[in-house]
Amino acid sequence: MKRIAIALAVLGLAAASTAAAAGQAEYRGKTKAGTSIKFRVAGKTLSGLSTAVPVVCLETTGSYSSTSGVELFQPPGAFRIGTTAKTKALQPAAMNRGIKATKNYTVTTASSGARVTGTLKISFSFLRLGADPYHSLIYICSGSTTFTAAP
Repeated sequence: MKRIAIALAVLGLAAASTAAAAGQAEYRGKTKAGTSIKFRVAGKTLSGLSTAVPVVCLETTGSYSSTSGVELFQPPGAFRIGTTAKTKALQPAAMNRGIKATKNYTVTTASSGARVTGTLKISFSFLRLGADPYHSLIYICSGSTTFTAAP
């Protein structure tokens, strides 16, 4: 039992030193909307971005009703700090009852000392079936927020 505990401790230290050797740092912060944000930074590259963004959806096929909520913001890939990057992914959309939609992400970042700041934007659309196929509703959604994070 003692040997297993020592082996696990050694493996934990090895994993921590490997991440440190790779130059990765875990950043955490807040968005303007008040949600927490986290990501990893290695050199000038940001990856593993995860937060939530307030979103407004407008119905476009007649009633023009709106709905609002919070959407997960988890873009795939890595982003160079100091640039604006766009990416998209087919992911579950909370505003679409968890049904997948193609989310369009825009990530703008800048660094100031150890802090990373930026703007996050998301847009997507989805179809909600009506009483029959001729009365379905199309929603277009978008949201944005700013953030500040530090190691």
